Amino acid sequence: MTEELLKLEKELSFDHLSHEDLHDIGESILRRVKEEKLGSVGIRAVVNGLRIYQYVMDGREEDRWLSRKEKTVETFGHSGYYLWAMYQEKKKYDRYVEDEEYAICGGSFPILIGGMRVGVFCVSGLSHGQDHQLIVDAFREFQGKQKAEDAD
Repeated sequence: MTEELLKLEKELSFDHLSHEDLHDIGESILRRVKEEKLGSVGIRAVVNGLRIYQYVMDGREEDRWLSRKEKTVETFGHSGYYLWAMYQEKKKYDRYVEDEEYAICGGSFPILIGGMRVGVFCVSGLSHGQDHQLIVDAFREFQGKQKAEDAD
């Protein structure tokens, strides 16, 4: 599983990505959550330390988990789901599992442009697997749109 997650991080790298693009990705996640009545989530995109997008739905009282998830990717350079899988498989990162500064769970994903990590995209509020999958699906959808636009 960990190798697949590393491969996924590379696969979901972008050639270019604007602040407006990150807004659109955040809005696509929000739309899906509402349409499928998944629950209440918080969504955050940060690039080079600048918070580009954040929305916290009604029912979410704070963004502590978003901050923990953000710090996890910034510190370790990989998705929270990858770190969780490493903990499950190899007991790596075990000292961070109970640390209230980090979130060794799904729902945080590196933003890669040209293979370089420039930021973090986070979703929090559902199961950590769902949080992770919302980001993956939104990134894939956006990549598809970019490829179609670039081909025109």
